[in-house]
Amino acid sequence: MNRTTIRVIISVLVILLFVPCLANAQEKEDTSYWYASFAKFNWERSDSLKKLHQEYLRPISEEAIKKGRILDYKLLFHHTGDEYNVVIMVKHPSWCAMEKGWMSDIFKTIEPDKEKRKVFWDAYYWVFEGATHYDCIYTEQ
Repeated sequence: MNRTTIRVIISVLVILLFVPCLANAQEKEDTSYWYASFAKFNWERSDSLKKLHQEYLRPISEEAIKKGRILDYKLLFHHTGDEYNVVIMVKHPSWCAMEKGWMSDIFKTIEPDKEKRKVFWDAYYWVFEGATHYDCIYTEQ
């Protein structure tokens, strides 16, 4: 392939990556999206999740809200729920913001030590190991 062909391919790929955001740019600016993850995890690990929430998830979400990356964050527990006993809800200001992600760079700012971030992720994945889950996206009407 010559350079012109490669440039055209790269240009098309870049455009395709931004098409969803361009299409949604015509939405009303006040459209926000709740991304909800419902999970049924081992209840004996709920204290570990609460601790991770206090130490990391709450400060990360508070910083993301301050920076306007997300609008709200909720961690909901349902002790007696037989189906799904935890719900994680994140309110995004737009579809594009949701697609970009919000946590990674803020987590690096709050916890610059890569090894400590790895310890968090290992613990987080352990909490949800073997859990069933599903995700939904909602808009407020």
